[in-house]
Amino acid sequence: MAVKPFGKQFRADFPLEDEYIPISHGAHGSYPAAVQAYVDEYNRRAEKHPDRWHRFDFRPLLQENLERAAALIKCDPKDIVFVANSSTGVNNILRSFPFEEGDKILCYQTTYINCDKTLDFLTHYKKVELVRVELNYPLEDDEVIRLTKEAIEREHAKDSSKKIRLGFFDAISSLPGVCMPYQALTKLFREYDIPSFVDGAHAIGHIELNLAELDPDFFVSNCHKWLFTPRGCAILYVSKRYQGWIHPTAIQYAYQHHDNPMDGSSFNEEHVPGVINLTSYLCVGPALDYRESIGGEEVIRKYNHELAVQGGELVANMLGTQVMENSTKTLTANMVNIELPIKNTTKTDQEITSFFMKKSIYEYNTILVVYKHNSKWWVRLCGQIYVDLDDFKATGEIILKMIKELEQA
Repeated sequence: MAVKPFGKQFRADFPLEDEYIPISHGAHGSYPAAVQAYVDEYNRRAEKHPDRWHRFDFRPLLQENLERAAALIKCDPKDIVFVANSSTGVNNILRSFPFEEGDKILCYQTTYINCDKTLDFLTHYKKVELVRVELNYPLEDDEVIRLTKEAIEREHAKDSSKKIRLGFFDAISSLPGVCMPYQALTKLFREYDIPSFVDGAHAIGHIELNLAELDPDFFVSNCHKWLFTPRGCAILYVSKRYQGWIHPTAIQYAYQHHDNPMDGSSFNEEHVPGVINLTSYLCVGPALDYRESIGGEEVIRKYNHELAVQGGELVANMLGTQVMENSTKTLTANMVNIELPIKNTTKTDQEITSFFMKKSIYEYNTILVVYKHNSKWWVRLCGQIYVDLDDFKATGEIILKMIKELEQA
């Protein structure tokens, strides 16, 4: 059976409003009717016999979906568990890791707000110090590596017994929505004997992943953003080097203390969810089956990337501005950042952000994620199989109208 071309016609596979322009898929994702059928079936099974379901029947399905996820990202299924979202996974790691007072965590000012707040929490809860690296995009990948290396060496040169204990960085940052050189950063931290934590919230279903080759210490990624699973569903990867130290934030019956970080004997069982609606965890397989039926991962990535590049250029030309990109074109995957020509307004930054978000949703039936970075205003737009260049053009026209409204307000 021939697969229909990607674009608007694919919205029929998803429960999206007819007039809605879904140009910011990276925020919350969506999933097709083919996956909804499994959600309905698992919910029916759970309610028909709750005891049987929650005590026994869900377990083989959970394991099956972990194995499907592991095959996709190329890792041992024993090294991953499901969590509700990336922020939960980040908290599991950062609040379990045995930091001592004065330990340092290297991070970046582009860190996602929930993760950044968790790091801030650690400065009070465990008295760690944050070493922030300032990234002002557009940047070359080599510049990100250089700034990171300089920060490491600067901290390690200080007269202090406390060195950098963890490197925390994105695979793809949220705002701006750009790819970071996470492979090179993982290697760099390893050279300095610093454990690496890759926040891949936007990664799975977005870019190709090979954790066996990458070999990070910690990695987390949302499945509901780009992989077409229901919300919330994320995978948390912990290297065997550290599984003995990592526990869920909600401690349950399987908890065991391990002095040896390599004793991962209770890691998987500790992270088996309690009595929750866990159908989203059981839909990784169905989501992958759907994706395979429409062409597979490489075909989806290719379309989304090319659409983001072409759509970003189209909107930038309409606005008379530029796309956030470097000379080697490594920043843009499926999310593209376009400069906004906002010049004459007396509104505060918070008012501008709120203006675009609320008005775009309630008056224009789309969503504009607008933010300020490096003293300029930007909008982040996303390519997806149910979006096409006409959607980018329509979004550009909405942006022009809204900037005019903003500056006349």
